Order: sequence, then structure tokens, then C-alpha cells
Amino acid sequence: MSSDRDFTVVFDYVCDIEVHYKDGLEFYQIKTHKSGSKPYTCKSLMTKASRNAQGSILGKLFVLNKGNNVDVKLVIVSNVPIRIGDKNIDHGEVNLASLPESDKELLKILLKKELDVSTIDLANAFYLYTDINLVNPEYEIQGKIVCRFHEIKQCEPNNPRALYRLIVDTVQNRACYEYSQGEYDDIIRKKGITRDEFNRILDVHAETEKTGIKQAREYISQLGGVTQKREYNKAIARLIQLLPESKSLHRLERKISRYLLSTDCGSRDETISQLCKEFYDQFPVEYDDAIRILFFVVIIGRFEQGVYDHENVI
Repeated sequence: MSSDRDFTVVFDYVCDIEVHYKDGLEFYQIKTHKSGSKPYTCKSLMTKASRNAQGSILGKLFVLNKGNNVDVKLVIVSNVPIRIGDKNIDHGEVNLASLPESDKELLKILLKKELDVSTIDLANAFYLYTDINLVNPEYEIQGKIVCRFHEIKQCEPNNPRALYRLIVDTVQNRACYEYSQGEYDDIIRKKGITRDEFNRILDVHAETEKTGIKQAREYISQLGGVTQKREYNKAIARLIQLLPESKSLHRLERKISRYLLSTDCGSRDETISQLCKEFYDQFPVEYDDAIRILFFVVIIGRFEQGVYDHENVI
């Protein structure tokens, strides 16, 4: 997010994490160990976990490099250091091409044998040590998300815990999607998160962003009945999850924003009534009344804050 480069992060229980660019790929294999575990060595990176294992840690990563006609970066990420010579390297990223000659030759010989290839290039292969507690990472990841959020959005998230849960739930849902074969775009859409989608997730939780969420919460606070407030509070939590990822809501937002720009709107309640007449039946059937009304309130809030204009309606 610190650069303007577009990307899609793909989550998978086999490959762990893939980052897809227009002109390149990055593969990250996560290896988690308990505190005090032995450091990795070049030999252990090339040792199969069991006799029936499909390959070594490094070998399974290098398999992903086969047949690609774009730049590929291969990274092993672990919370234990790698031992090079008589030193444990417990900071940052180590390019395997920078290892001592004896270690490089060992890796090349073993990789050639395992993969049945004639040449091995270590230039784009890395070992990344992280001090994050990968066994129980929740609190550390929450802290890092808040720090990165502030760097990107220049404000604090309005609900750090909800932001963490939204990101985790989104990642788990994408990782759980199973596929064998299919169109590349379809796989990316169902298993990946794009830069724009991730940015929308952040926007929903930004205190200073014009998201309409504040107006929706104010609308809920003015409802009369306790039961109705409970229903709408559950609906706003669900809507916050849907807003970054629902293609149907994105399409409907474009329609409603164009309508508002071309209509002389009255009060908020009058505008909600008008939107119900025009757009209520255009929601997917699984969205209940509370979600539909709150979505209208969110769009009205964004409209009032000047998010939409004729030249660049979303």
C-alpha cells in the first residue's frame, strides 16, 4: 500500500500467500514454530518432513517458479532464524544468492535432484525472519494493523477490533475457497483481495473518511424501540463487512449516486422514502429491510459529504 503499484493478494492453504502484479508474482511460504525451536539450516530447508512428503520446504517453493514468464519472488517466512555458518540470522530478509558458496552449491545440488532440472537460480529466493508470534499472533497483528492503518490513512481506525476481525474473516473466507481448475480471473476474484478492495476495508474504519457509517450510526441512535435498535446495530455490523467486497452493492451505489445527483432531494427521511420506491427491490433477496435502509443512509451520508460528483461518480 505504500506504493501506487496495483496488486492482488491470494490466500491458499497450500501456497499460503501469493501476491499477483501485472508484471510479477511473489510466493510466501509461512513456517511456524514454537519458541526455542532450532534455527533452519540450508540442509533442513531441503529435508522432507516425512518419507511421504511431496517435497522439501524449499523444493515446494521452487516448484511454483516453473513455467512462469514473469518475474517471480520466492520467500520462506518463519519465526525462527536461519543459521548461516556459525551465526543465527534473526533480522530481516536474506537473499539465498548471498549465502556462502558452499551453502549455495549444496542448495543447488539438492534442488536440481529434487526438481529434476539442470539449472537453479537463487537470485529471487529469500528467507525472511519475523519476530511476530506466529503461534498466537492475534494481539501483535492487531497492533501492526493499527500502525499501518495510521501510516496509510493518517488517522486512527474507529474500531480496531472490528477492523481486525473484518480482515481476518475476509482472508479466511478467501483461503477456504476450493478450486481445481478454472479461469484465472475467476480464481483471483474468489481467492484474492485486490488493492482497491483492501483500501475500501480501511476506508470503512477510518475516522476521517467520508464513509457514511457515522451517519448510519446516528440514524440508529435516533430509532425509538430497543428491539429495533438491536436489529439495526446487527445490520450495520453486517453492512460494514459487505461494503468492501459486495459487487452488487457497488453497482447499486453507482445507480443511487447518479440518481441523487440528478434529483432535488428533500430531508433525509424523505430521501430514504424516495430511494425505497426507486431501488428497494434491486437488492439481492438475502438482504433484509434493516440492511437496505442503512445502505440508503450510508449513500445519503456520502452524498451530503460531497463524495460523488458528475465528472467522477463511482
